[in-house]
Amino acid sequence: MATSHHATTPRLRLLALALLAGLPALGGCRQKMADQPYYRPLEQADFFEDKRASRPIERGTVHRAQYLESDPIATGLTQEEWDRTYEYNVPAKPDQFVALEGEKLKRAVGAPRYDQRKAGEPKVYVEEYPFPITQADLKRGEERYTIYCAVCHGPQGNGQGKIWERGYLIPTSFHTQKVDAKEADVKNPQGLGISRGYSLWGQTIPMDQAPVGYYFEVITKGYGGMPSYSAQIPPDDRWRIIAHVRRLQFTQRAPGGKK
Repeated sequence: MATSHHATTPRLRLLALALLAGLPALGGCRQKMADQPYYRPLEQADFFEDKRASRPIERGTVHRAQYLESDPIATGLTQEEWDRTYEYNVPAKPDQFVALEGEKLKRAVGAPRYDQRKAGEPKVYVEEYPFPITQADLKRGEERYTIYCAVCHGPQGNGQGKIWERGYLIPTSFHTQKVDAKEADVKNPQGLGISRGYSLWGQTIPMDQAPVGYYFEVITKGYGGMPSYSAQIPPDDRWRIIAHVRRLQFTQRAPGGKK
């Protein structure tokens, strides 16, 4: 038997009224986990002994795909250097960071404070690349060097790029001799192609004899008028740039006919 249209209309109206009446109750059905207590950045918290709500990151914590600090590919430092770092640079109390005069060399993490060419001297920087350098890596290094480095250090690595021509600070040459007969004479207290970083620690080391890890640290942290390029150049490309610089140096000191 067919249902009358007049009989269903009151039922629909009652159902609609019931749904409308229940809407406020549905709005209040929130689980307690949706309203968890939280702290704003740098807010004080009584839960922790030091009252800091923003907790310091535990030592050794890394995010996904991040290199460990002791991995040479990320810092250019040797394991020997990191062993010294962990031994001398983790004081029990903050006021113990003040080092005695004789301990400064041990506490200066990554500084070019030793001449690694001498037998028995501690190794601070790695002297080999952390991965094999292929022809493709050299090509990539040349490309990255042209983009980021040549503007100051020049296409030939002699420190006479376009920025220098316009009055900027004199970049270090990677060569101990002029690479171009038209190259301008530049007064350098350390001498042409001598590392300024090593000179600061009383070491006279030509750039073509400085370990590759030292180059990596300078690119990563910057030095003097040179800013850090860690944000612009990923670690692998920094090593490729260094390989290209080594190639530039080799082509200037290779025997005749072998350039």
